[in-house]
Amino acid sequence: MKIYLVGGAVRDKLLGIIPKEKDWVVVNSNPNELLSLGYKQVGKKFPVFLHPETSEEYALARIEIKTNAGHKGFQFNTNETVTLEQDLLRRDLTINAIAEDDNGTLIDPCDGIKDLEDRVIRHVSEAFSEDPLRIFRVARFYSTLSSYNFKIHESTYKVMKQIVDSGEIEELSKERLWGELSKAFNTDSPWMFFEVLISAGAAHKYFPELVDNKLIEKKIQYFSKADIEKNIFLSIVGFSIEFIESFGFPKKIIDLYFLFNEFITKFINLELEEKSILNFLNSIDAFRRPERLKVFLKQTNYFLEFHKMKEFKKINILLNINNIIENKIEYGDLTNKSIEDIKKNIEKININIIRLVLKKEDN
Repeated sequence: MKIYLVGGAVRDKLLGIIPKEKDWVVVNSNPNELLSLGYKQVGKKFPVFLHPETSEEYALARIEIKTNAGHKGFQFNTNETVTLEQDLLRRDLTINAIAEDDNGTLIDPCDGIKDLEDRVIRHVSEAFSEDPLRIFRVARFYSTLSSYNFKIHESTYKVMKQIVDSGEIEELSKERLWGELSKAFNTDSPWMFFEVLISAGAAHKYFPELVDNKLIEKKIQYFSKADIEKNIFLSIVGFSIEFIESFGFPKKIIDLYFLFNEFITKFINLELEEKSILNFLNSIDAFRRPERLKVFLKQTNYFLEFHKMKEFKKINILLNINNIIENKIEYGDLTNKSIEDIKKNIEKININIIRLVLKKEDN
């Protein structure tokens, strides 16, 4: 049995980046041997194992054979005769097809080291087109490696365009698409992810709202330089609901998206008088769920900064009211009162809070 460090960890080490995670490939072994050594098997179609101490992933060297459309349409050969070179040759990009043995010797059958030196993103073989997700992986790597000035090789763009024309992108699950987009938004240059989709023709066919959309481009570039949470970032960029559904955005971000889009116009048109503020707070359910108002005000702050709009007073008033709500409002003893009396009592106290905050802001 021989074990090699592979993929992104080797690539990052050669670029001078500390690897965030390590993947390993095991040659001349089998599931029974790894299980006997305490590894835990997690893969079903092809054997992947977790190291008993580090929990890092160890995969048996494998060969893939395309048998059907989609990422599930593969058969895998993982027997002990599969060589390291065969495993590396089925990978997506040359810069991800480098291995390192326990002595630090590099195995590079696809000239990935030269492509690293030349700052080129290039596919390994025509087998690249067998998994349409690789278009999005290339886009994500382009975004991830933006500070190193990598370029995508013309031949790789050609294959990517062929994948788009084949229509196999439609076989991709939303979960896999979200995985790549989410990682792109962990980088310093997420717009570069979309640049690749546009250049490869994928955006024209599946996400036309991105093409020549200078506003979304400016927003993504602007917010990527701000200290902003990714979920909030994605909720205020201005993607259409069709785009969000296509990429399988998680429910948490979708909720933020609807929160922002429902209330941003109401906020901008909000008059700073007691009844209007009360109605706005009730509509956003701030008295029961102050965290909603707090998150919305975060979204709004970024939105206003981007558009160079000044609403400092309005933001400050709502923040101060929210602080009072978070500390819990004392409504007194509401027992033995009618529903109407309870409503009137709560509204009176809430109005008094708003009045107090407005008075302090004016002083």
